[in-house]
Amino acid sequence: MLWNLSEIYKALNLQKETKENPKFSGISIDTRKIKKTSFYIPIKGINFDGHNFIDNASDLGIKAALVERKKIHLVKCKRIHLVVVENTKKALVDLAVYSRKQNKKLTMICITGSSGKTTLKEWCKNILKIKFKIHYNEGNFNNEIGMPITLVNMPKATKICILELGMNKPGEINFLSSVAMPQISIITNVGLAHIGNFRNEIDIAKEKSDIYKHLDKSGTALIPGNSKFSKLMINKARAKTENIITFGSNRSSDLSFSDYKNSKQIEFSIFKKKIKLKKKSYFNNWQINVLVILGLMKIFKVNLKDVKSKIENLRPLKGRGEISNLKIKDKKVLLIDESYNSNPKSLERAIENLKYISRKHSRKILVIGDMLELGKMSSRLHQQIMKLIIQFYPDILITTGREFKKIDCQLPSNLKRYHIDNYMSIYKKLIKEIDNGDVVMIKGSNSTNLFRVSNKLRENF
Repeated sequence: MLWNLSEIYKALNLQKETKENPKFSGISIDTRKIKKTSFYIPIKGINFDGHNFIDNASDLGIKAALVERKKIHLVKCKRIHLVVVENTKKALVDLAVYSRKQNKKLTMICITGSSGKTTLKEWCKNILKIKFKIHYNEGNFNNEIGMPITLVNMPKATKICILELGMNKPGEINFLSSVAMPQISIITNVGLAHIGNFRNEIDIAKEKSDIYKHLDKSGTALIPGNSKFSKLMINKARAKTENIITFGSNRSSDLSFSDYKNSKQIEFSIFKKKIKLKKKSYFNNWQINVLVILGLMKIFKVNLKDVKSKIENLRPLKGRGEISNLKIKDKKVLLIDESYNSNPKSLERAIENLKYISRKHSRKILVIGDMLELGKMSSRLHQQIMKLIIQFYPDILITTGREFKKIDCQLPSNLKRYHIDNYMSIYKKLIKEIDNGDVVMIKGSNSTNLFRVSNKLRENF
């Protein structure tokens, strides 16, 4: 059991109001997924208020829950023990901070970046769990609710916790870092994701580098050496620690790599020690992610022999570059699923990846949707990315979304293209156009629903 009622009162600095001390296997904010042994925290969201489900939680067998003082009247059931607080979101954070501080032997790794942070988190977890008891945030539980929920459900025996920190507004990384208190902080890159909520790219870099603000003198900062904001990040980190590690393709970095043309072997330099690994994936971020993993292995003294095969076989995640060989109506098709999200940097990298993969395929089909949360820069950034798409010149281009609709008429007349406004019609068009040996890449922000197209293509397999 992770918690008991006495610990919850202690963590919230409240006087316990009952002699009973039930134990809880975890803490939940969702009655649809809750267990009888859970402690329930009602959170007010955009479309619902969890306080309206406290009675339901009690009917499911839940013994205790938080409740905001001003909303006690919403609870009719008398069987459930209520821990009264002023604000349940703040109480959740207080519980997360308590949980974090309880484990004195824990090493906390926090990862942020404009793109690639989820893949890096998952890959780090998959390698380090071979030697250590690992805890991490699942899916996109990387915000001011999801990350604290991850922390309050951290097993007490955890040796390494790996948290992805998301950011879509100012102050978010600083807040999340203050809760997580990382010993190792990593930025994957700085790009224009969520630029609509910031004045410029420099402000994004400053916000991202707040991940270094809560390191202590023994902490370690991993910084992308190829970034144009590297100096800014280094200066931010140096205010807290001298343990700064740069990584990238630049050979002056502490961690670097070298590609060999026409070779799947990559040479890595880890503090000047050479390591050669076979790249078995088309994924063009494989090298940079492995570079960070090798750096972490050095910190945690993990022997390469124990994990070499696992590293070489790391693959992209679903919706983030996952490659599937499909057979649709007796036609063999390669699907590159990049449908989870999209921003200028990730779309550019996805197209570069497609360039490499498409060499072995007769035709390349590109399905792209709008990049969202770009604010005033949205039109200009879509124009810029369209120039890259024209240079790539796919055999078939399918676009969706308002921004791409605006510039559809600017595309070359001899480019076979379609602009389609709903995912089902996109799917039907693909089924009609696909031919044997085609490679299809699907990329767009989540709300464009292009992930549904990927899912339906797999259903045919």
